[in-house]
Amino acid sequence: MKPKLTIVLMLIVITPLAIAGWLGVRIVRDEQVVVEHQFRELIESRLRSVDTELLRRMDEYGRTVLTEMTPFTVDRDELRRRTRESPYVLQYYVVDAEDKLLFPPVGTPAELTSAERQSLLRTRRIWESGAVVAQSSPAEVSATATSSEQASDWHVWYWGNGLQWMLWAREGGRVHAAEINRTRLLAELIGSLPETDVDEPELAEGRIRLLDSAGRALYQWGSFEAPEGERPVATIALGAPLGGWSLEHHASGAIFGSAVAGSLLLNLTAGLAVLAVAVVGLTYYFYREQSREMREAAQRVSFVNQVSHELKTPLTNIRMYAELLEEDVDEQDDRSRRHLGVIVTESQRLSRLIGNVLTFGRKQRGVLELHRRPGIVDDVLHSVLRHFGPALDALGIQVDFASGARRRVSFDPDAVEQIVGNLVSNVEKYGASGKHLALVSRQHGDTVEIIVADQGPGVASAERQRIFESFYRVSSSLTEGVSGAGIGLAISRELARLHGGDLELESSGRGARLRLTLECPSPEASV
Repeated sequence: MKPKLTIVLMLIVITPLAIAGWLGVRIVRDEQVVVEHQFRELIESRLRSVDTELLRRMDEYGRTVLTEMTPFTVDRDELRRRTRESPYVLQYYVVDAEDKLLFPPVGTPAELTSAERQSLLRTRRIWESGAVVAQSSPAEVSATATSSEQASDWHVWYWGNGLQWMLWAREGGRVHAAEINRTRLLAELIGSLPETDVDEPELAEGRIRLLDSAGRALYQWGSFEAPEGERPVATIALGAPLGGWSLEHHASGAIFGSAVAGSLLLNLTAGLAVLAVAVVGLTYYFYREQSREMREAAQRVSFVNQVSHELKTPLTNIRMYAELLEEDVDEQDDRSRRHLGVIVTESQRLSRLIGNVLTFGRKQRGVLELHRRPGIVDDVLHSVLRHFGPALDALGIQVDFASGARRRVSFDPDAVEQIVGNLVSNVEKYGASGKHLALVSRQHGDTVEIIVADQGPGVASAERQRIFESFYRVSSSLTEGVSGAGIGLAISRELARLHGGDLELESSGRGARLRLTLECPSPEASV
């Protein structure tokens, strides 16, 4: 065989192998990034569920203490008896309308018990600063309460080895407070956490730790021993009144192994297919199958490219205006506010995009679910309009909001905000020429109905159902120059159906009119 022909044959074999190997490395690397991202999402979701459980246990503890505090009294003997018999409270306090401490009797030190002196020492700064009295004042309560029934709350402060808690309740002009038994509370909280279970997928090669405000581990579960100094995979801060505490998850790199191994097998198969094409050619069957796979791959790549483009522009604007704001920090306030307005608007836009992508990912994995809680649907609609206000004003779009869903119901406010946000965003993108946005909400029994309508070009009859398909975008001059991933309406309909309702495009004389229905039972019925 001639040397030249040998070189050509070697190139025919080596070239596709090299290309397949290079593509395989790229795909394996990208696949590993996706697997790690999905794993972090799973872990953060697990940590948030632990946070929810801890806060639920704090609420139970608070209700128990409130039960012991009532009926409220200023009788010293009764308060001391309650203190002695309560495993949950270290000391009770009573403050009158003039911020004077009625109990313990500080005016007569000789009458104080040893426990009362120690408690007064721990809480001295609270009473000197008037923090609890100010927090429980009627004006403060009315400004922060979520309902008129709220008349108690937690007060948190640092003393000794960490956080301390006090629960207060206002009765008329007096404030009744209870210093919490920190040891008992910690035991209750830790008792609500799970034990190590090696059969749990996310803990087979991981460990979750509960840390206090000083970074000390209060409790941990999971079989993985993290090397000294290794950073956790995920960390979240706990919500009030456990602010300052955090949850962190450590995991072994071996947890990604199985997923990456499967990806490697897929890439090796693809490499063999490329080699077969280079040496003997593909038959029609393999050509057809390969074409189908390439179309699916191109669709995924197109989706990623579109989303990347959507994310790039807001981030660029944020960075540019942040730099301008830094340079003009000493100039007039109105100009700085304009720059800040752009930053806020773009940040909100980026959040909506990321929210849609993450929701779509959860839908694809079959883990999309609702988190219902009591609330008012119109409050969510007001929040959406407030977020879109600057953008709609800039486009000259007039907003008419007919509020009719003011009754308290059980629903997922984050999901409803995402649905309505997608619908208003479509009006901003495609219906701005009509200069009008109508938002109507109604309640009929357990059904909530929301109408979003504009006076723009509308949707052609042939496209009325396809606009709810993932990645589908209407092919017309309407979408030219308008960026989007084509998943907003698909996600919105899925969330609506999870709520027991639906999202439909209704016939209208002009523009687009979308009708959203949600099944939202009363909070009592959903318990």
